[in-house]
Amino acid sequence: MLETSPENVKLMVESWKIHNKNQFWVKKSNNIAKYLGELRAVLGSFNETENDFFQNFYINSSDGNIHSTKILELGEKYERAEFFFIDKILESNMTSHYYDFVFKNKIIAKKEIFQNASALSVENTLKGEDKSIISLYVFIENVAKNFNTTCADRTQRDEFKGKLVKFYDAIFKIFYTIGGEISLFYFDLVLHNQPLILVEFIKTAINATSFDEIELYLTDDGLLNFKIADNENFRRIEKNELYTIASAFAMLNETFPSFIYSAENAEILEQTFGEKVSNFSDFQRLCDKFLSEFSPYPSDANSLMKYIYTGLFFDYIKNFKSEEIAKNTIFYGAVGSGKSRKIAEIIKSKKLSPDRFSYISLHRSYDYSDIIDGFIGSEFTNGEFKQICKKALSDPQNEYYLVIDNINCGKFDEIFGETVELLKKRYDQNEPFSMIRTKNSHIIDKFDEAKKAEFSVVVEGGKSYFAVPKNLYILCATNGKNDGISPSSAKVFNWVKMGCNYSVIEDTLNEEKIKNSAACVAVCRNLNDFIAKDGRLGTEIGHGIFMKLVDFQSNSQITQDGLNSFFSEVLEPILECCYISKNADTMANKQISAIKDIFKL
Repeated sequence: MLETSPENVKLMVESWKIHNKNQFWVKKSNNIAKYLGELRAVLGSFNETENDFFQNFYINSSDGNIHSTKILELGEKYERAEFFFIDKILESNMTSHYYDFVFKNKIIAKKEIFQNASALSVENTLKGEDKSIISLYVFIENVAKNFNTTCADRTQRDEFKGKLVKFYDAIFKIFYTIGGEISLFYFDLVLHNQPLILVEFIKTAINATSFDEIELYLTDDGLLNFKIADNENFRRIEKNELYTIASAFAMLNETFPSFIYSAENAEILEQTFGEKVSNFSDFQRLCDKFLSEFSPYPSDANSLMKYIYTGLFFDYIKNFKSEEIAKNTIFYGAVGSGKSRKIAEIIKSKKLSPDRFSYISLHRSYDYSDIIDGFIGSEFTNGEFKQICKKALSDPQNEYYLVIDNINCGKFDEIFGETVELLKKRYDQNEPFSMIRTKNSHIIDKFDEAKKAEFSVVVEGGKSYFAVPKNLYILCATNGKNDGISPSSAKVFNWVKMGCNYSVIEDTLNEEKIKNSAACVAVCRNLNDFIAKDGRLGTEIGHGIFMKLVDFQSNSQITQDGLNSFFSEVLEPILECCYISKNADTMANKQISAIKDIFKL
């Protein structure tokens, strides 16, 4: 993270205003606003009967200790979890109430485990995230079952369960779309607190008119449970945890809206304004000050979107790299992972005039004369690399960029020749080893003085030399293996790995209202995990490729038929290029078939 002085923040805001137009950030901000709106709607939909039930249910299912773990008997410790996996019950639930629930497919996937035994509790059957997901399902079902005993109206009972599912679904989507630390708190929050307490806490964060109303949850009488303490009761939520969770909902608060609290965000505010953040009040006050002084949001943003975009800007600050990028950088990794897009964003953020950067995409026909110099026909010409070196050397106050796409498609060492030696030895007129004689220098030496200057980067003692200026950045992108780059050349570059961003895939599918988006992302992840074990391919498939799944939907779902078509039309040609062109053996087709076999829902 860079130093966040006011001057640096202003520079980063200018860069951010270019980046936040990227579809990734636009979709993320819109989704946060959308899910907050859904949560507000479902909170407002609980009627008097349902709110009375929450209160009575809390009283009747509590043992008087507000931090007791008795609530676990409704979820992970419930001894007849298999009841909710009976075919008729499960099918009715998934069709009528959980059809859009984020964990729907993972619940269905555990059907056989719970249908093949009796008297099962989740804690004795599952571990990790699976345990948390199924515990939440059992918990929701037990709450709904208790409501059914107090309500004779079947329609109202169905409506209540639907609201419960939407309530827990909206909280999850808010947390995981925001990401970061808050995404880790979801199951601790929803599995360890009665619906009454959770509903009242969120309403407090949204509607409070003073910070004392929120900080009440930090007192000895605080009602929020969080994890298990040494005494086998729930421990009280800690200050930073409370601030983080409350801030997600406080974006809807009209009196003191806030963007997401975290220790890192508090540190940014402290560093920017030279003030200490001791509590939520301090944080929110500096949030407002930050918004008014720096405005890191689109000009047409409403109040909520201002806070969402500012929160995303803080994420951008924490990962800000464009000002720190190495002079020689290669972005490598998955095909479709956004390597070229990343370079384009850097160039745009610099606001370079066209004459200050050069873009080339290597292929097999490129040779030394295209990059350095040489005769084309009877005419001697400067190549792209030499041309931009000459420009940069004559304008040392400005940055220049050479962008090389697909460096794996050319013989890097051959076409750059001896000039590779200078990528780390940038030109210094007092350092004789910062310039080099090239294979054509002796030809250029024979030109007249004007032509000698035209075809040399540096002329010293009447001789032609090549040099690489300090203000020239060389940014490259490559897929797969890089057989054309020798180890000695590779070591002068900073290699930045670009992987598959599964959040981008899910965001894209959700934007298109694909109901089984989470399951599709899991299939993509499985495919990449499988590929990673095979050294021949050398790289995974990137999110830019998987995002094309939206073109293979049917009735807002990706079916197995759709996956098969996507594999045949999109993935298989890519895999054939990767496997067969580099590995001309009979095993290549078998390996592709094996990948297809695991690309299943």
